[in-house]
Amino acid sequence: MSSEKEVRLYFVRHGETQYNVEKRMQGFCDSPLTDNGIAQAKSVGMGLSDIKFKAVYASESQRVIDTANHAIGHRKIPIITDPRLKEMNFGALESLLESEIIAKYGNILDKLFKHKDLNMSAPEGESYIQLFSRTKAVINDIIQKHKYDGGNILVFSHGVTIANYLKQLLQASHYTHHDNCSITIVKYFEDSFHVESIADTTFRDKHYLKK
Repeated sequence: MSSEKEVRLYFVRHGETQYNVEKRMQGFCDSPLTDNGIAQAKSVGMGLSDIKFKAVYASESQRVIDTANHAIGHRKIPIITDPRLKEMNFGALESLLESEIIAKYGNILDKLFKHKDLNMSAPEGESYIQLFSRTKAVINDIIQKHKYDGGNILVFSHGVTIANYLKQLLQASHYTHHDNCSITIVKYFEDSFHVESIADTTFRDKHYLKK
């Protein structure tokens, strides 16, 4: 009889950032949360306030760490950061405006975000397969650490990182956009994954007043 227990992973995308508003490409580069992004983070934290979490993991990007801190609030749960939870590396496109990318690289964004070719990458960036490899590795490490005591785990990360992980984990034919501070819940038990919800904004919107 297995001694494993169910692990429920709550994936949270970071709150709105300055680059999100400006429509700049934001992967490994970073920009601060807007007032609206802070409100989103606090709101999703209130939406999750009735759930007991065993641990919290976060990307090393400051926008994600700040989102986690605002969401956790006064809970005494340390945040464990891991670089493998970072956003896709967009290489030469990092921090550029969409208009600048189109002017320099044509329709590369259309090709990149069709998500049909998993080997596709931005110039000097990483591919979807490479992104999935590092995301899968860190999620597997988290599961191995917690599968014998089970419980709920918060994982703060990025939109493309979370969506790409789900797409390749489920071998899905489509890609789901993840709004800021939306939540995706994945259950793991005995080598089996079950997705409960994808890009759900209910937790955020219960207490959310847009700034």
